[in-house]
Amino acid sequence: MVYVTKHSGEREEFDPQKVEYALLRSGADKTLAQYITEEVKRRLYDGIKTGEIYAIAFELLSKSDTHTAARFGLKQAIMRLGPSGYTFEKFMSRVLAEYGYKTKINQTIPGRCALHEVDIVAENGKMKYMIECKYHNTQGMDTGLKEALYSFARFEDLRDAGNDFTAPWIICNTKVTTEAVKYAECKGMRVTSWGYPPQGSLQELIDGKSLYPLTMLATLTEDEKNKLANSGEVLLQDLISMDARKLAEITGVPEGKLKPLEEEIRGIATNLPKGL
Repeated sequence: MVYVTKHSGEREEFDPQKVEYALLRSGADKTLAQYITEEVKRRLYDGIKTGEIYAIAFELLSKSDTHTAARFGLKQAIMRLGPSGYTFEKFMSRVLAEYGYKTKINQTIPGRCALHEVDIVAENGKMKYMIECKYHNTQGMDTGLKEALYSFARFEDLRDAGNDFTAPWIICNTKVTTEAVKYAECKGMRVTSWGYPPQGSLQELIDGKSLYPLTMLATLTEDEKNKLANSGEVLLQDLISMDARKLAEITGVPEGKLKPLEEEIRGIATNLPKGL
C-alpha cells in the first residue's frame, strides 16, 4: 500500500482511478490515460507528493498531446493568473457572463455599518449575487470557515442597508473546507470551488464551455500574456474573436506570427468561431 502526501500535509492511499479520471477529463483517450496511469504507478514511492504525481503525468501527456496537456494543467494555469486576485475576478466575471449572468466587477457599495468592496455583482433572472472571489496562487491554501463567516457578515450588512442582493456566493480556485461548506449550506450561501459542488464545480464551469484562461498558452511569453490580461482579455475565446491587428498591437507579436497562436488556441478550446 502506497500513501501520497497532499499539499496540506495530509496522507492518503494512492488511488490510480483519480489519475486516470483527470486524464480522461482533460481529453486523453482511454489507452493513453491507462498508459500514463501505469507509468505513474511504476514511479510511485511511499510519501510521494501529489504535486510530483501531477508533474509526472503532465510530462508524459505533453510528449503525446500538448493540447490535452494544457487542459490537464487547468488548475495550475488559473494559479498563474496572479499574483493578486484581480485577474481571477475578471476571469470569473467572463465565465459567468457566458452562462447568462450580467456581471460587474470591483463594485464599492455602502452597507449599513461599513463600505464594502464587492468582487463581482452577478444577476440572473430574479437572483442577484454578492460574489467573493477567493484566489490562491499556491497549492494547499484552502478557503475555510473564517472566510465564509466574513462573506456572510458582509452580505448581511449590505442587505441591512437596503441593497437587493438575494444571496452571497463564494468562488474559490482551490478547495473549500468541510466546515465552510456546512456553514454555507446552513446559511443558503452558494459555494463554487475546485471539485465542489459535485455538479457545477469550478472546473466543470470552465470545461463545459471551453472557457480557458490565456495562461494556458505556450505560444505567448509571460510578458505578452500579462499585456493581454491588463487589457481585459482573459479567455482564449477572447483572442480568437479579436481583430488580428489589435492583438498584434497589444502583445507586440507581428501579425504574420499569429497563425501558430490560433492553432494552439483551437487545439485547446473546441467549438470556437473563426477569427484572427
